[in-house]
Amino acid sequence: MNILVTLNSGYVYPLTAMLRSLMATNQGEKFTLYVAHSSLTAEDFALIRSSVDVGRCRIVGIAVDSRLFADASCKSRLSKETYYRLYAAEFLPESVDRILYLDPDIIINGNLRRLYDIDFGTRLFAAAGHNNRLLNSLNRRRLGMPDNSVYTNNGVIMMNIAQLRRERSAKRLMAYIAENNKKLLLEDQDVFNALYSGRKIILDPEIYNMDELTFRRLSRRIGDEAARKFVKNDTVIIHYNGKEKPWNENYGGRLGGFFKRYENERNNICEFRKNAV
Repeated sequence: MNILVTLNSGYVYPLTAMLRSLMATNQGEKFTLYVAHSSLTAEDFALIRSSVDVGRCRIVGIAVDSRLFADASCKSRLSKETYYRLYAAEFLPESVDRILYLDPDIIINGNLRRLYDIDFGTRLFAAAGHNNRLLNSLNRRRLGMPDNSVYTNNGVIMMNIAQLRRERSAKRLMAYIAENNKKLLLEDQDVFNALYSGRKIILDPEIYNMDELTFRRLSRRIGDEAARKFVKNDTVIIHYNGKEKPWNENYGGRLGGFFKRYENERNNICEFRKNAV
């Protein structure tokens, strides 16, 4: 499997936990991990390598010019590196025809093979929404998306790289950012949804993008004990999006135990916790 991450040094610490969970829950798989960045150090890559079985996971660093998205909107806590995932077809090797993008603040809780082998047809991506009708409606109106489309989260994206290359999507991407930069509230996630709303397979967030909000809704629907059992047995990807992060001392969420399972206390936790937001 090809896996893509894009980050700066502030997210290396949670990435190490994500990679340990990937190795533990996908025992029979081999991976090539592409790390797109503009500022990671040799020390950062040493920590990344220490988190994987190097016999099963090859690590490829891809240095991206920091000026590439210099003028792109970045209003929130997100860094410019988040835009790199949308540009992946331009910097990945020609041998890569599909890749799974994962945010660093994720824990893999199950086997990824079914997601990785998804049949794209002519579609470009597979991503999960939030099961929030009001939020979906507001975002559709704000970005001019079709009425039947779904505003999806960018934390987990299965990408049809071969088709993206054929369609020369990068030129359209950069033009959209230049023309709409001032109205982007959620940066590259807005770009992704505005440009590709009709070209995505919609994934179930309870399976492939379980965050704290999705868990609370599930718990209200089926009960807390049943919801916890569901996450343990059925959820494949747990995503700590939003401001609350389980590696921070003031974390108040309910899914932190999955992250704690893969934390490495031998790392310099204080340093990474200070930089990770």
